[in-house]
Amino acid sequence: MTDRKLDGKVAVITGGSSGIGLATARLFIAHGAHVVIAGRNEAALQSAKRDLGGNVFTVRADVSRPAELKLLMRTAHDALGPIDVLFANAGISECPDIFDTGESFLTS
Repeated sequence: MTDRKLDGKVAVITGGSSGIGLATARLFIAHGAHVVIAGRNEAALQSAKRDLGGNVFTVRADVSRPAELKLLMRTAHDALGPIDVLFANAGISECPDIFDTGESFLTS
């Protein structure tokens, strides 16, 4: 890739071990960023690290807990320097299955 818009930048991606977070990590790395991915599952983080290769650092953290979020930011900064990009991707959807969704859910 010749367009390296993120050369030398440090990016932290929460929920970075799968789905949109993992795809974003892959894209940021292709654009030259040093990437920190965070997630709650250590095995998933290690799998993502193997998948992504080089420019990635992992931190096991549950970002819904303020102390772990603070630890993530401190660890990322200590390892790679000032954080240039934060992609707050971690989250849980508690929506009902589409077949269980009625009109009252849509209007509430």
